[in-house]
Order: sequence, then C-alpha cells, then structure tokens
Amino acid sequence: MSQPPRPSGGQSQQTQTQTTKTTSPQGVKGYLDSQMASSKDKKFHVTLNGKDLALTPIKIREEKKLGGGKSSTPVDMKGADGRTYEIDFVLSGGQVTGASVGKVNGKAPSS
Repeated sequence: MSQPPRPSGGQSQQTQTQTTKTTSPQGVKGYLDSQMASSKDKKFHVTLNGKDLALTPIKIREEKKLGGGKSSTPVDMKGADGRTYEIDFVLSGGQVTGASVGKVNGKAPSS
C-alpha cells in the first residue's frame, strides 16, 4: 500500500507576499493619476455643454458619505480657459463610478 507523500519536517515553509496592481485605481487621487497619465496632454478631461475641458487638479476636498457604500469627493480644478471648476466624483466601494461638473467659478454651471 502506498501512502500520499507528506511534507518533510526539515524544510521551512516560505511565505510569499505578492503585490498586484488593480486595473481600477482606488480613490479619487488614483483615478485622476490614471486618467491624466493616459491622456496625451496629461490633463483630466470632462465634457461640459458639449465642449471638452482639459483640467488640472488644484485641491482634492474632503469626502462626503452619501450612504449605501457611496461617497462624493469634490475636486477643484483649473481649466485652460482660466476658470476654476469643481468636479464632483462619486465613489462606490472606493472606486470612482461617475464625475460631474458641480460649479464653475463658484457658481452652478449653465446648461
């Protein structure tokens, strides 16, 4: 009768830690870094009133809990047109699921 092989007691077991990169970056900063890195002009692009805006982040503000595992993080960004845009990023489980223009120069955007 043969017995299944047993691990020998003389060998030490090695614990290996592996770090993997996910395709979806965590949080707003990771999302912005990823989007800007893949953009030709290294800016974050959003569409407002049918126009493409190339934006540079200025300040990431405090995250607000929305409930249901969702949160919103506003980010102040500077446009090539000299205006300041507040972009509201919605996150679910730490992943950005949407972005919208909240304010332009401190006021609600005109549609």
